[in-house]
Amino acid sequence: MLGQTFHTFADSNDGGRDGAFFGAWKSISEADSNLIPAAISDSRATVAQCKFSVKAQGTLTPSTLESELAKVKRLNVAGLCDSYILVTNLRVSGKTESWLLAALKKVGVDHGLVLDGEWIAQQISRRADLRRYVPRVYGLGDLGQILDDRRLQQASALMSRLGEDLATFVPTAVYKRAADAIASHGFVLLLGAPAVGKSTIAATLSMAALDEWGAGVRRVDSAAELLAAWNPEEPDQLFWVDDAFGAIRHDERLTDEWARRMDQVMTAISNGAKVILTSRDYIYRSARPHLKEYAYPLLREQAVVVDVARLTTDEKEQILYNHLKAGDQPASVLRSWKPYLAEVASSSRFQPEVARRLGLRAFTDSASLHGGNRLRRFVENPIDFLRDVLNQLDSNSVGAMACVYMAGDKLEAPVVFTARESDALDLLGAEKNKVIPAMQAHKGTFLAVSIDPDGSSYWAFRHPTIREAFAAHIADDPNLVRILLHGLTDEELHRQIDCGGSQEGTMVRIPPSLFSEVVARSPLAGVEPTSSPGSWLPFFLQYRCSDDFLKVWSRANDSHLEDLLLFGSYMGVYWQPKVLGRLAEAGALPEAIRAKAVSKIATMAIDDFDSDWLEAPIVSLFSDEEREALIERVEQESLSALNEEIDRSTEGYEDDISAHNRYYRARQTVDAYLRLFSEDGRWRVELEAAQESIDRSIEESDWEPDQDIDRESLSGRLEAELPPSGRDPFDDVDAGHD
Repeated sequence: MLGQTFHTFADSNDGGRDGAFFGAWKSISEADSNLIPAAISDSRATVAQCKFSVKAQGTLTPSTLESELAKVKRLNVAGLCDSYILVTNLRVSGKTESWLLAALKKVGVDHGLVLDGEWIAQQISRRADLRRYVPRVYGLGDLGQILDDRRLQQASALMSRLGEDLATFVPTAVYKRAADAIASHGFVLLLGAPAVGKSTIAATLSMAALDEWGAGVRRVDSAAELLAAWNPEEPDQLFWVDDAFGAIRHDERLTDEWARRMDQVMTAISNGAKVILTSRDYIYRSARPHLKEYAYPLLREQAVVVDVARLTTDEKEQILYNHLKAGDQPASVLRSWKPYLAEVASSSRFQPEVARRLGLRAFTDSASLHGGNRLRRFVENPIDFLRDVLNQLDSNSVGAMACVYMAGDKLEAPVVFTARESDALDLLGAEKNKVIPAMQAHKGTFLAVSIDPDGSSYWAFRHPTIREAFAAHIADDPNLVRILLHGLTDEELHRQIDCGGSQEGTMVRIPPSLFSEVVARSPLAGVEPTSSPGSWLPFFLQYRCSDDFLKVWSRANDSHLEDLLLFGSYMGVYWQPKVLGRLAEAGALPEAIRAKAVSKIATMAIDDFDSDWLEAPIVSLFSDEEREALIERVEQESLSALNEEIDRSTEGYEDDISAHNRYYRARQTVDAYLRLFSEDGRWRVELEAAQESIDRSIEESDWEPDQDIDRESLSGRLEAELPPSGRDPFDDVDAGHD
């Protein structure tokens, strides 16, 4: 704000200088030109010194500053100080300010400036960009002073989501990169492993957008919801999509929807909308091949794809310190941990969510965390420790979490138990009149209450990894698994269980002894034969079932398996070919149906210039001979008339459909066949030429991203690394915990 980039010094031996500036002073803007007196602006060597007190309501006294004056005199003699700026969070009386300015003159410094706590508060109130980069201030004051009534309800909902996270939030370099991406590009994709803080950063950025741009914030779950909510007449909108491509595992339905609608999303961004997506890194790796990155270079830019897990050691130490200070661990425990905390923070497995748990007795009382080895294990194997904690919960606490789990991590509040939930609680041995108090007891540790923008409240797990640990806890006991099965609706059943699939992410795993119960509730009859079936069963069959389960399911649904042949053109957008392929992989598909599927898919591959037959698991339907025969047909009937096939594939679209969407299928098919014929010189040359032709057509289309972007940001000045201080960052972590 002062307009300068200060050189900073280690706090253990700064010689009376926290910061220094040399050279002609230049204010950052006209609005700030009156902050610095002309005398300081004209000086050549300015020293800045900061005085901070945890007692923010106190008053700075001359005795606090006397020791600094001798340092100032030495700096002046050395030619390092002809102006002096004091910054403090304390109040400064007029009498003390006059004393300091007079004392400075006596040691040779003619120009001084005092910026006290009141001044700092004023700057925070008037500068939204400061609040964006130091979002903890949102939890300190009255939001009504900086937001109008129209946004205040949304802000309250966000604050309920953030809760205590703001008090412990550390504005890391990756957070600042994300803030810059939203400000400059209108888009950011936050990636990282579970528990690294993606959602907290997204919520904090949303809060900053409300403040700085007056943007209306909407939580949406898909591209379709985003576009339905986008209002071209209201350009200042921010859309936050958590787990954009699946919550625990890759959800191909969500990814396909993003791929098909990405041009419309980018149009919204070019017209002023801002979009935050989050995703677990392993899910995004699965989703990425399905997205149209060739058409949207923004998805490939490092500026907007932010790996949230990239934390420096200093940042991890600050995160750990904040959580321990905010937690409820007794001082004696924190003192015993002090020698090991720096090593804990330096662990490559360190995660902010694990730091939060370490600060709370609810997660550590049973862990006997004495000594460095136990602390390291807690950080490096968090799920194991969490399962140990869950194993010791009483039946009412287990019942409370089971209700939240059965409700899909969104249990409406106030809670009214359904018949299924009541039956499950009875079987768990929980007492309904004690389950709600158990929820309250675990609020802030295992569970949380969130508020939707419409004002409705719901119970959820405090963090997705707690939900996963609870699923693992359930899976350890077949009796609990059976109870959970009875408590889940059929739709939630297919969303929340796993019958031997191989995807990453912990669901409740069903033992083979209970496969028949799941099969009985998974009938193929009634599932819509459309590209969007409105059911989780197809996704469940593709990704969450073992070969043995699929054989049992296929036999039970034998009379309806021919329904899987009811799919239309562009097979990749339908679920049936993928389920057929997965059944073929498992050896669970009758030969007669397999042969019919191969014949239909081969015809579509030629007639629709469609390469999706090469994708797993669809390609598993083909025998080696059938695959070679179809490749020969592709050469003879498709590649021999490549340009005509490309032109034909772009026909039939409405005039307002962008070139990106018109050419999407053709570009996808050309790319796939280029991989297939990469060793064939003739076809490789023709397919590469076709790629270039399609790209030119897309570039010449009427859709252009907004190029008038102000790329100036504050973070370049904020991210200058401080030198190591040599001070133990945890030296006072136990203060105030007695």
